[in-house]
Amino acid sequence: MNILHVLFTRGYGGLERYAMEQARRMAAKGHKNIFLARTGSPTAEALTQVTSIKTFTLDPVKYIDVGAMRFIRQTVRRENVDVVHVHHSADLGLAVPALLGIKGVGLLFSSYMYVPGPKKDYYHRLEYGRVGRILTASLEMRNNIIKNLPVAGDRVEVLPYGLDLARFNPAKTDSGWLRKKLGVEADRAVIGVISRLDPLKGQMEMIESMPKIVESVPGALLALTGDETPELAGKYKPTLEARVKELGLESSVVFTGPAEDTAPYLAGLDVYILPSHHETFSLGCLEAMAMGKAIVGTNSGGTPEMLDNGRCGLLAEPKAPASLAEKTLLLLKSPDLRQNIGQAARKKAASLYDMNLVMERLERIYAELAPKRG
Repeated sequence: MNILHVLFTRGYGGLERYAMEQARRMAAKGHKNIFLARTGSPTAEALTQVTSIKTFTLDPVKYIDVGAMRFIRQTVRRENVDVVHVHHSADLGLAVPALLGIKGVGLLFSSYMYVPGPKKDYYHRLEYGRVGRILTASLEMRNNIIKNLPVAGDRVEVLPYGLDLARFNPAKTDSGWLRKKLGVEADRAVIGVISRLDPLKGQMEMIESMPKIVESVPGALLALTGDETPELAGKYKPTLEARVKELGLESSVVFTGPAEDTAPYLAGLDVYILPSHHETFSLGCLEAMAMGKAIVGTNSGGTPEMLDNGRCGLLAEPKAPASLAEKTLLLLKSPDLRQNIGQAARKKAASLYDMNLVMERLERIYAELAPKRG
C-alpha cells in the first residue's frame, strides 16, 4: 500500500513522534510511506533522518489554503496513494477538499484530542462525511467523538497507542542515570513529570503540591522534564520558575530540559506524575506503565481508563495541588504499594499496548480502507 501521512503541527511531542513511528513501522512492513510536514518544524527536521519515509514540507495557513490543498491533491495522484492518514483535526480541512473528486482513496483520521462540544453543522457534516474511519485511544474518547461529531459509531474505532516494550524495559535501563545527571543521592525521593511545559499539563499544580510533600518527605525532589509548548517559548518556564522561587522550593524542584529518550528519565523516578488537567490518552503515562513505575494521574479524560481506575496508578483530582500531594505521599511512604502498582502497570502495558500488536491492527485498518486491487 501507498500511505500518505498529513501532519502540519509546529510542536514536537508525543503526537508527532507517534505519527512518525507509525510511518516508519509501516515502511518496515514493505509499504510506501509519504509524509507531509510543516516547513521548518521539528517534525520535518526529524524526518530528514528517516530514509524509509518520503517527506515533503510546506507551510499552510490555518483552515483554508488553496495552495496546500492543491499540493496534497498532486501528491496523492503522483504517488498513487491508497490511504491518506490525517493525524490532527486542523489538517482535515486541507485533506478533505484535496480529495474531492478522487475516487478509490481511503481517508483515516486519528483523533486523540477531546472534542469540547457539538460540531454537527453543515460544514462538519461535509468534512467528516469523507472520513472512512476515525481512530482514537480510549472508550471515553470514542464516546466523546460519537456525541459531538457527525459520525456513526461503526466508523469510530478504539486503537490505543502502541509502545516498543523492548525499548521501555526496566530490566535493561540504567536506573541510576537520572540521579547521576542531577547529582542526587541514591536514597533521595525523586518524583517527576515528563511533558511539554504548558498550563494544561499541570506543572504549576505539581509545584504547588511540593511544600506539603517536602514537609512530609524531607529532601523529596520534583524533576520537570520537557520544553515549553512552541507558542509559549520563553514565556511559561519563567512563570514556573518564579512560582518555585516564591514558594522557596529552589532545592526541591529542578528543570531537566527536554528528553529525546525518556526511558532513562523514567527509570530514575520513584513516582511518575501525570498532573494534566485533561488527557485523552497520555503516551508519557503509557511509557511510565511500561517501565513499571508507580503512577499518580488525574481523574479526568482517558487517564482513569488507562490506570484501571486505581489498579495501575492512583488518581488525584485535576487542578488540585492538595490532592496531588496526598496521592504522591501515599506512594512515597509505601514501597510495597509502589511495587504492586508498578507491576500491574507493566503487565497491562505488555498485554494491551505492545507496538507490534497495535501496528498489525493498524495495517489491517489501512487495508480495509484502501481500494481493492484488481
